Amino acid sequence: MIEKRVFVDGIGNVIFIKKRKVKNINIRLCADGRVKVTLPAFSSWSQAVKVVRSKIPWILKQRETLIKCARKQQIIINNDTVFPYLKHKIELIPYESTGGGGQIKIYNGILKILYPGGINIENKHIQDLIRKGITEAMRIEAKKFLPQRVEELAGKYGYSYRKVFVKNAKTLWGSCSSKNNINLNLSLMRLPEKLQDYIIIHELVHTVHRNHGPQFWGLLDQYFGDARSMAKELKSYKIDEL
Repeated sequence: MIEKRVFVDGIGNVIFIKKRKVKNINIRLCADGRVKVTLPAFSSWSQAVKVVRSKIPWILKQRETLIKCARKQQIIINNDTVFPYLKHKIELIPYESTGGGGQIKIYNGILKILYPGGINIENKHIQDLIRKGITEAMRIEAKKFLPQRVEELAGKYGYSYRKVFVKNAKTLWGSCSSKNNINLNLSLMRLPEKLQDYIIIHELVHTVHRNHGPQFWGLLDQYFGDARSMAKELKSYKIDEL
């Protein structure tokens, strides 16, 4: 089995895996939205990439379906809900109104969600407003912490990169562009510290090894002992679970 990762415009990094017993090029979406492609050992990588590009509309539609299914399982957020990963203090404040709308205010480490008191807090519009506020507070924290952490780890292990971008991606924890720009999902803030570092170092290693071949995993193993166990642990977390 030979594995390779290729960045495809419109859908991000795609994992391609050559297998001897596979007869056709097959595209599969994982539960977290990642795209995996299996292809026959005799097929070329460029041929598989071409097939993926031709299926981008289908891939995006399937991702949207996965996201919608995940949202149906979302918890109801109220004043008793705890977000241990968020440093901002959350205040859900009803005000006298029977109409729609609401406001998000973030300052001095406090996230205030003002919503009409005449509407039940379980209302979808209010829940979406709360989630939007939490995402924005998390974005503030991520932009302060993640670039600094990348700089620390790159210095510690001797890697070079260009820039760090923090994004609210729906399917990828991180990626490394051909120009060695590191893209990190702001949802890393929800992960344990060891998994945050795993993703960051994972992308830094891609500045040297572009695919997921033996050299890539061998280098990661130097830092984590058994890097594949870290990758397996990461799968227990979903990006779009807020």
